[in-house]
Amino acid sequence: MSIVTDFNRLALGFLLLFFPLLALGHGIQTGGGPPLPSVGSVSPDRGPVEGGTQVTIVGDYFPPDTLVTFGGVQARHVVVVNPEEITAVTPPHRSGRVAVGVGSGVRGWAFTYDAQAGK
Repeated sequence: MSIVTDFNRLALGFLLLFFPLLALGHGIQTGGGPPLPSVGSVSPDRGPVEGGTQVTIVGDYFPPDTLVTFGGVQARHVVVVNPEEITAVTPPHRSGRVAVGVGSGVRGWAFTYDAQAGK
């Protein structure tokens, strides 16, 4: 075996193992079926721990019946405006930065619950 052959096998193994993982949450299709939701931005990106902040989530491939979560807690009053925009009301959550999920798409640390906000 040559060094080139070993390198090519290693590169191919890397692509086969990691490309599907990198594609998740970026709307990249790795097979059949509909594209995966992708969260681009959340505005505003902070609110009180009591919840109740009306937010707009922009991204791609939002299905009409999608589930929206903030730190794993289901959002309220979710409205899919179109496949690229959702409005929702944040649920209560302890203070800190949380991931925002839309279906299988997640944007890490996209919203901050602030214990001092609104006081």
